[in-house]
Amino acid sequence: MLAAENWCVKVEEKVYGPYTTEQLRKYAHEGRLAGWSLIAPAGSRAWREASREKSLATFFGAETDMASAANDRTFGRRDQAEASPAPAARTRQAPALANFLVIFENGEGAAGRLESAVQSLGRAFRIADNVWSLTSDLTAVGVRNALAPYLAPKEPIFVVDASRGRTSWQNYAPEAHAKISAAYTASLAKAHAS
Repeated sequence: MLAAENWCVKVEEKVYGPYTTEQLRKYAHEGRLAGWSLIAPAGSRAWREASREKSLATFFGAETDMASAANDRTFGRRDQAEASPAPAARTRQAPALANFLVIFENGEGAAGRLESAVQSLGRAFRIADNVWSLTSDLTAVGVRNALAPYLAPKEPIFVVDASRGRTSWQNYAPEAHAKISAAYTASLAKAHAS
């Protein structure tokens, strides 16, 4: 399970947040967030109605049946369509696990703040003070979003999905961010050319 989730809310083309799931629960009970309100994981543009996100649906009195819950994607979790190539194999299958490397700066007690959060996401062990190996059913963005609340405001984190060849990062200086983006874009272009 996620240790924490970060969500943004879109109202009339303006984006607010990020908010934790607990904050959204409070807003829903106060009437400040409706089932039709558009939400997305922090850093994503995958907007959907809040009542369609199964982790938030109960805030609006929405009951989800097992069939629709199994077919509905939860943000940050691997889509079963990604997990299995054959349509028949997609039904009633456990989410696909992936192997991740989680890398963060080793300063100001980051290792202590992140240890239990990383372990709550799946099977995890520490490789070095600032590097963890993690096996989880999340995506790289999901892992990053789950750990972001445990980081200091400008503390960088880099997540590598070693199983799927994907990455996610935040809080790197502009020069480092540009280099990472260029390397990632070049590898995607090369993969598409082959």
